[in-house]
Amino acid sequence: MNFSVRLATVIAAPLACALTLTCAPGVRAQTEPPAPAMTTAQPAAQPALSARERRTRAYVKLLEGQRYLSGALSTGGISKDALTHAQTSLNEAAELDPTLAEAHTALSEIAFFFLDDMALAEREATAATRIAPDSFGGHRLLARIYALKAGLDESKVDRAAVERAITELREVVRLDTNDPEALALLGEFYSLTGRHDEALEAFKRWAAAPPAVDVRFFQVITQGRELTHEAAGARLGEALLRAGRTSEALAVIRPALATSPDNARYLGLLRQVLEAGGADSGAAVADLKRIVTVNPANIGALSLLAHTQARAGQTDESVATLRVGIDNRKIDEREHNLLVAQLAGVLADALRYPEAIGVYEEALKARGITDQPLTADSDKSFTVSALQHIIDLQSKAGRAGDALATVERMRKLLGPDNPQVDFQHASLLREQGKRREALDAIRAARLKYQSSPPVQEAFLRLEARTLAELGRPDEAAELLRTKLTGKPEDDYNTYLNIANLYLDAGRGKEAVAAARKALELAPADQPDAVTQALVMLSSAQERADDLKGAEETLRRILAKDPENATALNNLGYFLADHDVRLSDALDMTKRAVQRQPTNPSFLDSLGWVYFKLGQLDDAERYLSDAARRNTRSVAIQEHIGDLNQKRGRTEDARVAWRKALALATEANDTTRLKAKLGGDARK
Repeated sequence: MNFSVRLATVIAAPLACALTLTCAPGVRAQTEPPAPAMTTAQPAAQPALSARERRTRAYVKLLEGQRYLSGALSTGGISKDALTHAQTSLNEAAELDPTLAEAHTALSEIAFFFLDDMALAEREATAATRIAPDSFGGHRLLARIYALKAGLDESKVDRAAVERAITELREVVRLDTNDPEALALLGEFYSLTGRHDEALEAFKRWAAAPPAVDVRFFQVITQGRELTHEAAGARLGEALLRAGRTSEALAVIRPALATSPDNARYLGLLRQVLEAGGADSGAAVADLKRIVTVNPANIGALSLLAHTQARAGQTDESVATLRVGIDNRKIDEREHNLLVAQLAGVLADALRYPEAIGVYEEALKARGITDQPLTADSDKSFTVSALQHIIDLQSKAGRAGDALATVERMRKLLGPDNPQVDFQHASLLREQGKRREALDAIRAARLKYQSSPPVQEAFLRLEARTLAELGRPDEAAELLRTKLTGKPEDDYNTYLNIANLYLDAGRGKEAVAAARKALELAPADQPDAVTQALVMLSSAQERADDLKGAEETLRRILAKDPENATALNNLGYFLADHDVRLSDALDMTKRAVQRQPTNPSFLDSLGWVYFKLGQLDDAERYLSDAARRNTRSVAIQEHIGDLNQKRGRTEDARVAWRKALALATEANDTTRLKAKLGGDARK
């Protein structure tokens, strides 16, 4: 990477103190008038110079080199000749006085900022610090050199360079205890190497430090991040949140947000704090209300306020907040659509499905969409999204007939040859358990749209899923393997889908093999892809009876992301299902539900842990909520049946088990449920 273009602009004053590199904090370089040029010939032999004379001449050369550089900069650029003259003068200064650390520091600056010669810059800066261990400029240059070598990308970081950078940054902080850049970078490198306590301390000191004067190097290495006091507060908040100290995190994020209420990063951090719990959300909610009152067009703050109200069970308040945003004519179409979707989601989470459907119907009406075929692409795109949501809501509400009618409504609006309509129709048939009809519809669609590869691929994946649910997982897997390209970014998803097919079919060994292949192909620079592959691998390992491996894989996720809701839920459920460490299982599933309080799978897991603990009232509360939110889950219905049997409600238990059996596609589930039902089990 060529840093000369980016970093050369940093120097805008005489080199000796322009970047506070040559001089220690609080020391000002003395300026002298330019020395007159020597025009007379020098004698052939001169008497040896005294140490004092050599040092005097060395300083003259140091100032001469500085003058060449500052003179060139004053013209708005830097010439090769000026750099050469500056280097010559500075090298002469270093030869005249080998103890003159400033000359080596200045030479290092030239190499670093103008020549893009990191090796030379490192040699000269190292020489400066050997001569003068308290050379602030030398240590800062070395810190910057090693920081660039190390990088902040966890997947590509140079660990040896990180340790060298930390060593030099500590020296910078020793010489200037309030240097913002050094404290911020120390915090980043400590975080990168898992030293979270040290990172927290560094970020605390950065947040308390005075404003930074030179911010451009930090922006280069962090790709545009700020070195401001507010940025320090936000980074400290992230570290506190990671440490589970949510109240302290909230205390530092609130002032940052008050200063920059439109900052999406600060709003995102506040959302994380509120979802993590353990902090008094009242003050944060009051802050958000003030921000929205001052600027109702601040959609980020308004959305977070509504989200927080909904999580607190204040559905009507959340609806009112979102209505304010939706009715605001100053917001753009994208923001309007996001708020509409959030409003419908809030109502759906409260199980108010008719009202949620009404939100989308209102949006369609406001756009002038009735029952006439559409011609504008923008109207078609909006209609597909709105009607897909309506179909999903109707399905959740148990209104299968209405959902199919909405598919036909979509067909009328978009035309008979729209692949999205056919895909929605086939998907709905599959979800309603009409898998053979779905398979016929999918294959007909593949034939119909064979000239469109992207459409073909979507239907192929749906066909594979349907085949697996019909008990034909090998056929499904072979179908997916026809899409392997040899490109990691493509094949990652294919292997993940194959693993999922075999997992649902109870074929743990094959699922593990496919999941490991997906993990191997997961892009290292995409943490979410790696996590997704690890989640799949852990589930496959459990299905293959590798219980130790499954737990280790989930803990691998939590080691990097202790609050990953999916990993917390899966590990908590795993422990409970095997009747081990139930107190840990309860803590994990509670934390998962705290982060996603309307996720039916998470609610089911928490209810199941309570069941295992014998706390049947709590178990019923969460399992019933899960069943209301997902009416087609085999696991949830089976758990409700087990709970009813435990409570002596035998007939209710059998009703739930029969429903689970009707939904089951996996042989193991079918066998187990038939055994629970006894002789009257029918499918």
